[in-house]
Amino acid sequence: MTYRVILARGRGGFRNGSGLLAAAGLALVLCACGSDDDDGSGDSAALRRGYVISSFSYVYPEHDEEPCPGGFTKGPLEMRLEDGVVLPDDCNDPERYSDPGFKTLQGPGRLPGLDLDGLISSEQAPADGECAHDDFSGELGERGIDYQFWRAVGCIRGFQKGDISNTVVEEAVINGSMTILIDLEGVDDERNDDEVVAQVFGSTDVPSIGADGSVLPFATLTIHEDTQYHGTSGTGEVVDGVLVAGPMDINLRLNIQIVDGDQSMRDGYLRVEFQPDGSIKGQMFGYQPVDEAYDIFGIQAGAAGAEALSYTCSGLWEALQSSADGHPDPVTGACSTISVAYRFEAVPAFVAK
Repeated sequence: MTYRVILARGRGGFRNGSGLLAAAGLALVLCACGSDDDDGSGDSAALRRGYVISSFSYVYPEHDEEPCPGGFTKGPLEMRLEDGVVLPDDCNDPERYSDPGFKTLQGPGRLPGLDLDGLISSEQAPADGECAHDDFSGELGERGIDYQFWRAVGCIRGFQKGDISNTVVEEAVINGSMTILIDLEGVDDERNDDEVVAQVFGSTDVPSIGADGSVLPFATLTIHEDTQYHGTSGTGEVVDGVLVAGPMDINLRLNIQIVDGDQSMRDGYLRVEFQPDGSIKGQMFGYQPVDEAYDIFGIQAGAAGAEALSYTCSGLWEALQSSADGHPDPVTGACSTISVAYRFEAVPAFVAK
């Protein structure tokens, strides 16, 4: 496989350490030329746009009323200091214990999301073969938005916007702990385009950082050498400047402090908004295996993570199980995955394959 740099005049500019330079410039796109299907001459290679994620966090729904009227759930530290309860380490065997005081988010909310299962779901009236749950609404009132992970963790203090989990994840995408690359093929028109192919890759490279701490554009980053962290491709279209592409599988590797594991999404989608400066922003949706989610926050983070973020592992385990809404077992009917939603921003990059 060979690589070539293609120069194309575009609307975007270049970024330095303090921001994007004004005026139109040259958009640089790294094209991986040659494949198992051609002779290596590059004639069949299509122009691709590469990006590296520069900001990444959970999607935080908006609520008209207090979403956790009973307050946040208590973790081991609060239980010990406020209630005099010394909780045993329940992280390696969460089913052995129970936390009846664990709080999940029950109220309505709005977020920029997608209807992943094609159903308007209700806890009180589930469809045949569906794990009962209440959907959220879209920003414009659309019904059926799936985001059950937030039902499970939305009343945990450490998962709130600006708190520990949010901060750690934001740092991970710029310090090399969880580098995420996006590859878009076939964007002929950023306003309306009937076919674009999207793919998400993990990477072990560290993004280039400017003097102000922001991720610099047009760095060369290599996709992960392990093909396990190469997502499948998803096809979509651009309508009024917004690309929605999927379904696709996404599998990322994270090595954040005490957590070393996988972050994957089945039947995932990207929602991408093209920005005048050449960057993109949007959301990433899909279904994460419940066992994987618990491995990250229960097994991997352990008692230290539970105490820092303020939850009990037994309570979290039960919340993830009861909130799960995807891929039901054909025999038991129990759902094995839970819908997740992340927001991101990304700058242009040379994605080397």
